[in-house]
Amino acid sequence: MNAAEGGAPRSDRARQQRRLLDLALGAAWLIGLGAALQILTVLLSSSPLAAALAGAVVADLGAVRAGVQWTDPVEREASGHRARVARRVGVGAALGALAVLLTLGVSLVLGWATVEAGEPSLGFAFAVARAIALAVRDELLLSGIPFATAARAGLSSRHAVAFSALAHGAALGLAPGATASSFALAAALGALAAALFRRGRGAFAAIAAHASFTALAGAGLRGSLLDVTWADGALAAGTRAFGPPAWVAAAVLALLAALVLRAGAPRPGRPAP
Repeated sequence: MNAAEGGAPRSDRARQQRRLLDLALGAAWLIGLGAALQILTVLLSSSPLAAALAGAVVADLGAVRAGVQWTDPVEREASGHRARVARRVGVGAALGALAVLLTLGVSLVLGWATVEAGEPSLGFAFAVARAIALAVRDELLLSGIPFATAARAGLSSRHAVAFSALAHGAALGLAPGATASSFALAAALGALAAALFRRGRGAFAAIAAHASFTALAGAGLRGSLLDVTWADGALAAGTRAFGPPAWVAAAVLALLAALVLRAGAPRPGRPAP
């Protein structure tokens, strides 16, 4: 056996070992940063907004060290960068809101809910701020790290989308009061966020979709914008979602994620849309 024949298997083994190392490092970042964020949440449990804001800062600092980037470096040097970021934020927020409105519409038609006009207040602004902070924390951790890890390991970004969706579901599934329907909703929201992360090669659209859905399904339907009374199940953020409305929301979010994935990822070397 000549040197070339012997070198190929060694090269393949080296690549496999490097890939396993990259995956292990990504898992370590995900678990370690997640544990740190959980401790922070417990320490600041008396102030949910402060806990969310602190979590977003810590997640940003940790995710950057793990290789997560808010935007693709290629597009930072291209013209129209700010316009593209604004467009992604708008698209993400619109998709999150669309999922809430479609679910509410189905619930009203099927008699699962009744709705009255809400009473907007300053409290909704705080709810939006908290939703954005939570979205930054969750998407940098649960979408950003899987995508950064997949890129380092040379894996398809579609693997990162699947892992991210499961990670979103698992993060909620460990919380007290979680149900099968709330798990499905969280996983589907994670799938949409991850699909947007992949499509935009960055976090902005994913964060916008997550924050929009959380704010509207939470405070938005509990009197800040609309006052919804649920007769069968409930649409909400986190473990408060259950029953038929949660399953419908999960289906809507999964459909939107599939449509974003069908659009495909932008070609390497070119700015994302």
